[in-house]
Amino acid sequence: MGGFLQTLGWARITVSGKGVAGWLGTIPQFVDADRKVVRKALENFIEDAGSSQVRAWRDSIPMMQTVLSSLKEISRNSGIVVEDGTLLEYRLPMEGGRRPDLIVLENGVVVVLEFKGKPNWKQADVDQAHGYKRDLENYHSVCQGEQHPVHAILVLTRNDDPPVIVDGVHVSGPNHLPQLLSQLTHTGAQNSLSAEHFLQGEYVPLPTLVKAAKLHFQEASLPRIRRASANTDPAYNRAQEISLQSYHTGRRKLILLSGVPGSGKTLVGIRLSYEAEFSKLASPRMTARGNNVMREEIPDNASIFLSGNGPLVAVLKNALGRSSSGFVNGVKKYVEQHEYGVKKIPRHHVIIFDEAQRAWDEDKVQRKHKGKIQGSEPDLFISMANRIPDWSAVVGLIGSGQEIHDGEESGLQQWIDAVVNTGTGAMWDVHAPPGIVEQLDLRGIQTYSEPLLTLNTTIRSHFGENLHHWVNAVIGDVEMPYQDIQALYNEIKDSGFRIYHTSNLIKAKRYVWDRYEKSPDARYGMICSSRDKSLKNHGVETLSWPKTPDYGRWFNEGVDHPKSGCRLDLPFTEFGTQGLELDFTIMGWGTDFILNASKWDHSRTKRYGHQSKIQDSLALRRNSYRVLLTRSRDGMILYVPDIELLSETREHLMKCGVTELQ
Repeated sequence: MGGFLQTLGWARITVSGKGVAGWLGTIPQFVDADRKVVRKALENFIEDAGSSQVRAWRDSIPMMQTVLSSLKEISRNSGIVVEDGTLLEYRLPMEGGRRPDLIVLENGVVVVLEFKGKPNWKQADVDQAHGYKRDLENYHSVCQGEQHPVHAILVLTRNDDPPVIVDGVHVSGPNHLPQLLSQLTHTGAQNSLSAEHFLQGEYVPLPTLVKAAKLHFQEASLPRIRRASANTDPAYNRAQEISLQSYHTGRRKLILLSGVPGSGKTLVGIRLSYEAEFSKLASPRMTARGNNVMREEIPDNASIFLSGNGPLVAVLKNALGRSSSGFVNGVKKYVEQHEYGVKKIPRHHVIIFDEAQRAWDEDKVQRKHKGKIQGSEPDLFISMANRIPDWSAVVGLIGSGQEIHDGEESGLQQWIDAVVNTGTGAMWDVHAPPGIVEQLDLRGIQTYSEPLLTLNTTIRSHFGENLHHWVNAVIGDVEMPYQDIQALYNEIKDSGFRIYHTSNLIKAKRYVWDRYEKSPDARYGMICSSRDKSLKNHGVETLSWPKTPDYGRWFNEGVDHPKSGCRLDLPFTEFGTQGLELDFTIMGWGTDFILNASKWDHSRTKRYGHQSKIQDSLALRRNSYRVLLTRSRDGMILYVPDIELLSETREHLMKCGVTELQ
C-alpha cells in the first residue's frame, strides 16, 4: 500500500491491479488539491462515467472542498488536530461497483456522504445512503463491532433547510454540512483513522447463493464471512462426516438437514456436491465402451446436488456454465436416467435432494412420468442408493412451509417409509435434527439426533434474522398480537431491511431503479402469486402457460438485457423464485390470498389441475406467500392495488408495521 500518495496530493489506489478509490488522502490535502486534477482522477477511475456524472463532479468537488475546509477550521477551534482522511468514489470490494460519493474520516469517526442534486429527498435516496452505512458497519473489518462509529448523510445540494434525520440517515443541505459533520465527529474517544489504514481493512460482503456457488466453481475460496461461516459450516461439516462414516462402515445413511428460509441450506447442498472429500472415495463401475467392451472405471465425481426446482437448476447452470451438470441437475432427469427401462446404478455415492419434504408422492410420480415407473420419489431414490456399490448417503434438505405444488404434501415420513418398503431398514441409519426426529415414525430404524443439522438463522436478508418470524405472523401461520408483530417489524427495519406498501406500481419501480442506479450488479424483480386472477389488470401479468421463461437470464443479467428481471416488466411467481434470492423485490399482492372478515380467504384462487389430490389448498396459498415474502436481501415493496377486495389486507399490513412508500 506504500507510495500511493502522489506529489500532486491525490492518488488512484491500486490493490492487486484494481483501483479501489478515485481519490484519497488527508482532508487538508483534498482541500488544497487542484479541483481539475481531482476531477480528472475520478474520470480516469470511472472509465464509463457519462456527461451527467462529470457535471456532478464539477459541481460537487468545490462544494466538498469548502465544506471540509470549514470542518477543519471548526476542529482546530475545538482543539481537535488528528491524522484524518477522505476518499472519493470508494468502490466497495466485491459489491459490483457500488460507490459512495464521499467518505470522511475525522477523529476516528466514519461518515458516508451521498450527494443528490435536488431540493427534496426520496425514500430511495435515504435507503441507498443507509445501505452504505449498514454494509460498512457489518462488513468492513475497521468498522465492525463499533470500533469506529459510522454515520450516513444524504446531501441535497439544492436544499437550505436545517438537517433532519430520516430512518437513521442525516439529510442536510451543503450550508449546514460543516456543523453537522463536526457534531458527528467531535464526540467519542476513538483513535484517529487515516485513509490508508481504512483501505487496509478487509471488506467481506455476504454473497448471493449464485455468486457464492460461482466462486466455488471457479476454484476461488468462498469469502470467509463470519456470519455465513458460523451459520453454515457446522451443518456442512457434520453432513460430510456422516457421509464419510458410510464409506468407512458400509452402512447406508439418510441425512436430513433442516433450515429456515434463506439460512443457507441450498449452499450447503451445493458445497457437498463438489467441495466435499467424496470423489477420491468412489468405487469402480463397469462402463460400456465401443466394440462391445466393458471397462472398469472410477467416476470423476461421487456426489450430486439434485433439485425438483427447475428454475433454481436453470439459474445455477446459466451462472456456472455447462461443466456444472455433473454437480447440479434436476430430480426428474436423474430419475429418468436411472429408472426408465433397465434400472441403472448411479455413478454418485452421495445424492443431495433439495427440499426433501416436497418430494413427489406416488400419484404425482405416476402423472409426471406417465406411468413409466412406480413409487414415490423417496422410494425411487432409496432404491437407487441401495444399488450403489459399497456405500451411499442420501442428504435431504428440508425447508419449513415450502410446499406449494400439489403432490408435495405427504412430507418427510415418505423417506422413512421408503427405507422400510425396500426391506433394507437394517442397513440404514437416519441422522436428523432433534425437532425432526420427534415428528417421524421411525419404525425401528437406527436413528441419531443431530443438533448441528439445523440452520436457524437466515443469511439471505443480510441482518433481518427476524424476517421469517414476521412473515409467519403476517400470513397467519402463527397467532401474534399486532403489538408484537410491529416490534418484530421495527427490529427488521433497524437492521436495514426495508418493507413498504404502495398502490402505485410506477412509484415502486422508480424507487428500485433509483436505489440501485449505482449498483450495476444488483438484481431485483417483480414477483407475484401464480394462482392470482386480478393482478394482470393492474400491470402485473405473467407469461401464459405453456411459455417457459428464461430463468437464467431473468436472474443473472443486468438491467440492460431485454430478458432481465431488473427491467421490472415480467414478474415471476413462487415457482420461478423458490430457493433463489434477489436484492430487492416488488411483490404483487393478489386476491387469491386476502383477509375477509378477519379470516384468510383463498376462494378466488385459480383452479388447480388436480384439485381432488390437494389436501389443504389454503396451506398451499399460505406457503406460496411465505415464499414470495422471503425472496429478498435488502427489502421489498408490497404492491397492493387500490381495490375494495384488498382493503382489509392493506389495513392488516399497516397494522403489522408496513409503512407506505413516500
